[in-house]
Amino acid sequence: MTISAEVNCVETANRTRRVLFVGRPGAGTELTRWVALRQWASDRGVESITECEGDVVCAIATEDVLDGLCSPSDAMAMQLARARGVPCVGVRDAHVLEDAI
Repeated sequence: MTISAEVNCVETANRTRRVLFVGRPGAGTELTRWVALRQWASDRGVESITECEGDVVCAIATEDVLDGLCSPSDAMAMQLARARGVPCVGVRDAHVLEDAI
């Protein structure tokens, strides 16, 4: 699984698992949570990515991305994730996925 842009990953049945991070968090709570989630993933050997490729376990997006206030590349990443059936959640709700990842 992957939750950060670092190259930390876990090989599972010859596949690297990743968490897709989409958007740019604003200052305050969202940024603090974003950083904590990326560190949480890194600590578990999960790769964090910003493009929907490979075995993506889930996508974590900023509130702006979820509201459609984002760049075309962020919108495309979310569209690809949803088309592939990847669970997509906001930064504030990502805690529900931590046990599953």
